[in-house]
Amino acid sequence: MAILTLVFGRDVLGTHEVDRDKLIVGRSEDCDITIDNLAVSRHHVIIEKIDGVFMVNDLDSNNGTFVNGQRIEEPTALNFGDEIGVGKHVLVFDSHSKKSQPATQHAAAGAQPEMDAAGRGTMFVEPEQMKMIQEKVVAARKAHLQLPDRPGGKLIALEKSDVVFGKLGNCDIVVTGFFVSRRHAILSRLEKGFQLTNLAILSPTRVNGVVIDATFLVDGDEIKVGKNRFIFHSGQ
Repeated sequence: MAILTLVFGRDVLGTHEVDRDKLIVGRSEDCDITIDNLAVSRHHVIIEKIDGVFMVNDLDSNNGTFVNGQRIEEPTALNFGDEIGVGKHVLVFDSHSKKSQPATQHAAAGAQPEMDAAGRGTMFVEPEQMKMIQEKVVAARKAHLQLPDRPGGKLIALEKSDVVFGKLGNCDIVVTGFFVSRRHAILSRLEKGFQLTNLAILSPTRVNGVVIDATFLVDGDEIKVGKNRFIFHSGQ
Protein backbone atom coordinates (compact mmCIF):
# COMPACT_ATOMS: atom_id res chain seq x y z
CA MET A 1 0.00 0.00 0.00
CA ALA A 2 1.38 3.39 -0.99
CA ILE A 3 -0.07 6.73 0.08
CA LEU A 4 0.58 10.28 -1.11
CA THR A 5 -0.26 13.05 1.36
CA LEU A 6 -0.78 16.47 -0.21
CA VAL A 7 0.56 19.33 1.89
CA PHE A 8 0.51 23.10 1.44
CA GLY A 9 2.75 24.90 3.94
CA ARG A 10 1.98 23.13 7.22
CA ASP A 11 -1.58 22.16 6.23
CA VAL A 12 -2.51 18.65 5.12
CA LEU A 13 -4.99 18.93 2.24
CA GLY A 14 -5.74 15.24 1.84
CA THR A 15 -4.39 11.75 1.24
CA HIS A 16 -4.41 9.68 -1.95
CA GLU A 17 -4.03 5.94 -2.35
CA VAL A 18 -1.66 4.93 -5.11
CA ASP A 19 -3.88 2.11 -6.33
CA ARG A 20 -2.68 1.87 -9.92
CA ASP A 21 0.65 1.47 -11.72
CA LYS A 22 0.62 5.02 -13.10
CA LEU A 23 -0.62 8.21 -11.48
CA ILE A 24 -0.50 11.70 -13.02
CA VAL A 25 -0.30 14.86 -10.91
CA GLY A 26 -1.02 18.28 -12.39
CA ARG A 27 -3.39 21.22 -12.73
CA SER A 28 -5.70 19.65 -15.30
CA GLU A 29 -8.94 18.08 -14.09
CA ASP A 30 -8.14 14.85 -15.92
CA CYS A 31 -5.16 14.21 -13.62
CA ASP A 32 -5.36 11.57 -10.89
CA ILE A 33 -4.38 14.26 -8.37
CA THR A 34 -5.32 17.80 -9.36
CA ILE A 35 -3.54 20.76 -7.77
CA ASP A 36 -5.30 23.97 -8.79
CA ASN A 37 -2.42 26.42 -8.82
CA LEU A 38 -0.77 28.21 -11.75
CA ALA A 39 2.77 27.23 -10.66
CA VAL A 40 1.72 23.63 -11.44
CA SER A 41 1.68 22.49 -15.08
CA ARG A 42 -1.42 20.85 -16.51
CA HIS A 43 0.35 17.49 -16.52
CA HIS A 44 3.27 18.06 -14.16
CA VAL A 45 4.63 14.75 -12.89
CA ILE A 46 4.05 11.00 -13.15
CA ILE A 47 4.46 8.45 -10.38
CA GLU A 48 4.59 4.86 -11.56
CA LYS A 49 5.42 1.44 -10.21
CA ILE A 50 8.17 -0.32 -12.15
CA ASP A 51 9.35 -3.80 -11.09
CA GLY A 52 7.91 -3.21 -7.63
CA VAL A 53 9.60 0.18 -7.17
CA PHE A 54 7.74 3.50 -7.20
CA MET A 55 9.41 6.02 -9.51
CA VAL A 56 8.72 9.72 -9.98
CA ASN A 57 9.43 11.55 -13.23
CA ASP A 58 8.85 15.14 -14.33
CA LEU A 59 6.66 15.60 -17.44
CA ASP A 60 8.58 18.55 -18.89
CA SER A 61 6.77 20.87 -16.52
CA ASN A 62 7.50 24.59 -16.66
CA ASN A 63 8.78 24.80 -13.09
CA GLY A 64 10.20 21.33 -12.53
CA THR A 65 9.69 18.61 -9.95
CA PHE A 66 11.74 18.30 -6.76
CA VAL A 67 12.44 15.38 -4.42
CA ASN A 68 13.51 16.46 -0.94
CA GLY A 69 14.34 19.90 -2.30
CA GLN A 70 16.48 18.72 -5.23
CA ARG A 71 15.26 19.15 -8.79
CA ILE A 72 15.07 15.83 -10.65
CA GLU A 73 16.13 15.45 -14.28
CA GLU A 74 15.35 11.74 -14.72
CA PRO A 75 13.13 9.02 -13.21
CA THR A 76 13.90 8.82 -9.48
CA ALA A 77 13.08 6.00 -7.06
CA LEU A 78 10.92 6.98 -4.09
CA ASN A 79 11.67 5.98 -0.52
CA PHE A 80 9.50 6.12 2.59
CA GLY A 81 9.06 9.74 3.69
CA ASP A 82 10.31 11.34 0.47
CA GLU A 83 8.77 14.74 -0.30
CA ILE A 84 7.85 15.51 -3.90
CA GLY A 85 7.78 19.26 -4.56
CA VAL A 86 5.22 20.41 -7.15
CA GLY A 87 5.06 24.20 -7.27
CA LYS A 88 4.53 25.31 -3.68
CA HIS A 89 2.81 22.05 -2.77
CA VAL A 90 4.38 18.87 -1.43
CA LEU A 91 3.34 15.24 -1.85
CA VAL A 92 4.74 13.08 0.96
CA PHE A 93 5.31 9.49 -0.15
CA ASP A 94 4.45 6.75 2.37
CA SER A 95 4.71 3.14 1.24
CA HIS A 96 3.42 1.62 4.49
CA SER A 97 0.80 3.67 6.32
CA LYS A 98 -2.97 3.49 6.01
CA LYS A 99 -5.06 6.49 5.05
CA SER A 100 -5.82 8.79 7.95
CA GLN A 101 -8.23 11.00 6.02
CA PRO A 102 -10.61 10.54 3.09
CA ALA A 103 -8.76 11.00 -0.18
CA THR A 104 -9.49 14.18 -2.09
CA GLN A 105 -9.28 14.20 -5.85
CA HIS A 106 -9.01 17.96 -6.23
CA ALA A 107 -7.11 20.28 -3.90
CA ALA A 108 -7.14 24.03 -4.25
CA ALA A 109 -5.96 25.37 -0.88
CA GLY A 110 -3.57 28.25 -1.21
CA ALA A 111 -4.63 29.02 -4.78
CA GLN A 112 -5.66 32.57 -5.63
CA PRO A 113 -8.90 32.56 -7.69
CA GLU A 114 -7.90 35.59 -9.75
CA MET A 115 -4.66 33.85 -10.74
CA ASP A 116 -5.96 30.33 -11.23
CA ALA A 117 -8.98 31.09 -13.39
CA ALA A 118 -9.84 28.48 -15.99
CA GLY A 119 -8.07 28.90 -19.30
CA ARG A 120 -4.97 30.59 -17.88
CA GLY A 121 -1.61 29.09 -18.85
CA THR A 122 0.98 27.79 -16.40
CA MET A 123 2.80 30.57 -14.56
CA PHE A 124 6.54 30.31 -15.19
CA VAL A 125 8.78 30.80 -12.14
CA GLU A 126 12.48 31.52 -12.65
CA PRO A 127 14.56 28.39 -11.85
CA GLU A 128 16.53 30.06 -9.04
CA GLN A 129 13.32 31.41 -7.50
CA MET A 130 11.69 27.97 -7.71
CA LYS A 131 14.76 26.41 -6.09
CA MET A 132 14.49 28.91 -3.24
CA ILE A 133 10.76 28.18 -2.89
CA GLN A 134 11.46 24.45 -2.67
CA GLU A 135 14.25 24.94 -0.11
CA LYS A 136 11.82 26.97 2.00
CA VAL A 137 9.09 24.35 1.60
CA VAL A 138 11.46 21.58 2.73
CA ALA A 139 12.73 23.65 5.67
CA ALA A 140 9.18 24.39 6.78
CA ARG A 141 8.44 20.66 6.92
CA LYS A 142 11.33 20.06 9.35
CA ALA A 143 12.10 21.47 12.77
CA HIS A 144 13.24 25.02 12.10
CA LEU A 145 13.60 28.55 13.36
CA GLN A 146 11.77 31.40 11.69
CA LEU A 147 13.20 34.91 11.74
CA PRO A 148 9.99 36.99 11.80
CA ASP A 149 11.84 40.31 11.52
CA ARG A 150 13.66 39.35 8.32
CA PRO A 151 12.09 39.91 4.88
CA GLY A 152 10.00 36.89 3.94
CA GLY A 153 10.35 35.38 7.43
CA LYS A 154 13.61 33.52 6.68
CA LEU A 155 13.72 29.88 7.86
CA ILE A 156 16.70 28.06 9.37
CA ALA A 157 16.39 24.26 9.32
CA LEU A 158 17.59 22.57 12.52
CA GLU A 159 19.63 19.75 11.02
CA LYS A 160 22.48 19.53 13.56
CA SER A 161 22.22 17.95 17.01
CA ASP A 162 23.59 21.17 18.59
CA VAL A 163 23.06 24.69 17.25
CA VAL A 164 25.01 27.51 18.90
CA PHE A 165 23.88 31.16 18.89
CA GLY A 166 26.46 33.90 19.44
CA LYS A 167 28.76 36.64 18.13
CA LEU A 168 31.62 34.35 17.16
CA GLY A 169 31.99 33.74 13.46
CA ASN A 170 32.07 29.96 13.99
CA CYS A 171 28.67 29.92 15.74
CA ASP A 172 25.93 28.13 13.82
CA ILE A 173 23.70 31.20 14.06
CA VAL A 174 25.72 34.42 14.23
CA VAL A 175 23.78 37.02 16.20
CA THR A 176 24.71 40.70 16.44
CA GLY A 177 24.05 43.17 19.24
CA PHE A 178 25.95 44.98 22.01
CA PHE A 179 24.78 42.64 24.77
CA VAL A 180 25.02 39.40 22.79
CA SER A 181 27.68 37.03 24.16
CA ARG A 182 30.36 35.33 22.09
CA ARG A 183 28.50 32.06 22.76
CA HIS A 184 25.04 33.08 23.89
CA ALA A 185 22.86 29.95 23.84
CA ILE A 186 22.79 26.39 22.55
CA LEU A 187 19.81 24.53 21.09
CA SER A 188 20.20 20.75 21.44
CA ARG A 189 18.21 17.94 19.85
CA LEU A 190 17.58 15.36 22.61
CA GLU A 191 15.39 12.26 22.83
CA LYS A 192 12.67 14.25 24.60
CA GLY A 193 12.77 17.12 22.11
CA PHE A 194 14.69 20.37 21.58
CA GLN A 195 16.27 21.92 24.67
CA LEU A 196 17.48 25.52 24.72
CA THR A 197 20.26 26.31 27.23
CA ASN A 198 21.40 29.82 28.14
CA LEU A 199 25.17 30.46 28.05
CA ALA A 200 25.07 34.25 28.48
CA ILE A 201 25.53 36.36 31.62
CA LEU A 202 24.90 40.03 30.73
CA SER A 203 21.79 39.51 28.61
CA PRO A 204 20.22 36.10 29.36
CA THR A 205 18.26 34.17 26.75
CA ARG A 206 14.48 34.51 26.93
CA VAL A 207 11.67 32.20 25.81
CA ASN A 208 8.27 33.85 25.48
CA GLY A 209 9.62 36.80 27.47
CA VAL A 210 10.87 34.70 30.41
CA VAL A 211 14.57 34.38 31.30
CA ILE A 212 15.64 30.74 31.11
CA ASP A 213 18.56 28.61 32.23
CA ALA A 214 17.43 25.60 30.22
CA THR A 215 14.03 24.64 28.86
CA PHE A 216 12.41 22.31 26.33
CA LEU A 217 10.76 24.13 23.45
CA VAL A 218 7.28 23.62 22.05
CA ASP A 219 5.98 24.63 18.64
CA GLY A 220 5.55 28.40 18.36
CA ASP A 221 7.88 29.41 21.21
CA GLU A 222 9.59 32.77 20.76
CA ILE A 223 13.33 32.81 21.51
CA LYS A 224 15.01 36.14 22.16
CA VAL A 225 18.80 36.52 21.97
CA GLY A 226 19.66 40.15 22.66
CA LYS A 227 17.20 42.03 20.45
CA ASN A 228 17.01 39.20 17.91
CA ARG A 229 13.81 37.11 17.73
CA PHE A 230 13.41 33.52 16.54
CA ILE A 231 10.20 31.48 16.38
CA PHE A 232 10.69 27.74 16.98
CA HIS A 233 8.69 25.26 14.93
CA SER A 234 8.92 21.57 15.74
CA GLY A 235 8.13 20.33 12.22
CA GLN A 236 5.68 17.52 11.42
